[in-house]
Amino acid sequence: MADYVIAGNAAVDKITFADGTSTGFMPGGATLFALTGILLWTDSVLMCGGFGADYMEHMGDWMERNHIDRRGFHVRDPKNPLNYLVYRDSGDWYSYTEYGNAHYESLDCDPQKDHLREFLKGTKGVYCFRADDLDFFGQMAQLRKEFGFRFMWEIKATITVPEKLPVIRRILKNTDAFSINRREAYRLFEVEEDSEAIRALQGLDVPMVVYRIGSRGLYIIKGEEVFFAPSFQKYSVVDVTGCGNSSTAAAFYAWCENMDVCGIAAAANITAGMNLRYQGAMELTPENKRIAREEKKELENRYRKGSMEAGIV
Repeated sequence: MADYVIAGNAAVDKITFADGTSTGFMPGGATLFALTGILLWTDSVLMCGGFGADYMEHMGDWMERNHIDRRGFHVRDPKNPLNYLVYRDSGDWYSYTEYGNAHYESLDCDPQKDHLREFLKGTKGVYCFRADDLDFFGQMAQLRKEFGFRFMWEIKATITVPEKLPVIRRILKNTDAFSINRREAYRLFEVEEDSEAIRALQGLDVPMVVYRIGSRGLYIIKGEEVFFAPSFQKYSVVDVTGCGNSSTAAAFYAWCENMDVCGIAAAANITAGMNLRYQGAMELTPENKRIAREEKKELENRYRKGSMEAGIV
């Protein structure tokens, strides 16, 4: 049905920046950003999850313009989630949702209600952005075993605390790829250095880890192999929202396509660089896709040559 599946839903975001300026409502939500992170590289991807009946009101134009495959969209509520993100001067942010967290989470992908199984034949990889929903992960473990896809978990910040480590380890036993950012890793493992966080992440015994360190770039961790890749900084920053989600998904795509660490890191960082040029979800035009491929080739070559401080740690 599709090479890649995003198990999630799409929200509508309104962003207030540190200077007090705000956007209007725009297509957003972590898993929609993840969808764009794979769509930049391949059309064979769809999202499966729950939606509100009014979802086209705020994001219909964007979805039509970008030819979003909506076969996996299942209307399960009158209202689609509306999220508010507020950035602080420090670069940190907080968020809240119009109809409450219970409403938002109720529309996240439910493998049974959203008929996920229908989209998994021949699928290479499934991505999710989730907390510790053991029912969901139990179902995904069974589907992974049955269909043979690779499974990526981008962890929600709300559960990156030390007391959650046992359940996180349990979930990761049936996970192929994992993504976490620096702030989350420091809190989860109670460390204060990237080297300590990397050692802890290696100890999770996950085949591929994307460890994101903000504007500096990211690390790709594959067992004993740790590769540092500086970020791609060519364009002015418009909005950093969704850079972590989109780059995580792009890295997962590249890994599933059997690229090496240079290819994985370049796909991730080029995607983040494209994402930050837009308020809300990026535009997936043929021109942007062409530019991304050209820039990935250039950046990948620079990583291979060890320039920009890139290389095995």
